[in-house]
Amino acid sequence: MAEQQLKIRDSVPLITKDTPLQKTIPASDIEKYLSGEYVGIGGYIAKFYDVGHIKNCDDVVESFRLDYTSWNGNRLFSVDGNVYGKIKFTTNNVDNIEIPYGERFGGTNTDGPPCTQNGFTGSRNGEFVPEWHFNNRYFPDNGAELYRVTDGTEKLVAIFDSDLKLFIPVKYWEVKNDKTRVLKET
Repeated sequence: MAEQQLKIRDSVPLITKDTPLQKTIPASDIEKYLSGEYVGIGGYIAKFYDVGHIKNCDDVVESFRLDYTSWNGNRLFSVDGNVYGKIKFTTNNVDNIEIPYGERFGGTNTDGPPCTQNGFTGSRNGEFVPEWHFNNRYFPDNGAELYRVTDGTEKLVAIFDSDLKLFIPVKYWEVKNDKTRVLKET
């Protein structure tokens, strides 16, 4: 069975610098990104094309298996929560992204549950989500988007500026005629 799972997971195309990605974050981390306390992205991520359709908080928690407790015994994603954050981004750091295989699959990942160590989330709701892992924290590419998702409705709250290495709230951005975004002049 492990051999079949490995064959299926290895058939998933690798991430390239042009692959849209998603990092799902607890609602409490949105403010940390806005304040500059957090700027990099690390840990477990997914391809946006694999998860972009999953929007309801309960489905997100189950599909990505975010129902775990952190080191302090608290759940980062509340059982009855309806708000979470997500970052849509691309990265040039693709050589630092790996499939989180455990020893059984020829890898070195030792993360405990909910990590399955087979390269897929352990979802039990029918979603089949290949997961990927950053080996450290990295800045996203310029233009990464930070969203607050409430009751399944996304609201863009900030855009990453690679020169400043910060997520800048959308109120400070201007959309030009060619649809590009630039910081407003002050």
